[in-house]
Amino acid sequence: MCRGRWERPSDKEAVYTEFAPGRRWGIRVVLYVDEARVEAIDMESPFTYQSPRRYVTTVRPPTWWERLRGITFAHKLARAVEDKRRVAAAEEQRRE
Repeated sequence: MCRGRWERPSDKEAVYTEFAPGRRWGIRVVLYVDEARVEAIDMESPFTYQSPRRYVTTVRPPTWWERLRGITFAHKLARAVEDKRRVAAAEEQRRE
């Protein structure tokens, strides 16, 4: 996650926003203390509070069973980010 812009609106959260040049759809990742919210967002109306599940995923720390299998929070977050990038690309194509 280094193609976008990082912000620190408060001490307990960090926000990463990524839009490709000339594209309307992108992603936003909000990192809280113990979880993250990954969203595919429309640049023209980026603030939605009741987004469909297709656009929003909440990533929580791995469970005990996931840790046993070697899954980390970073793995879960990377998977969610790639999924929302695919959703944003599909929405961008649908718009064209």
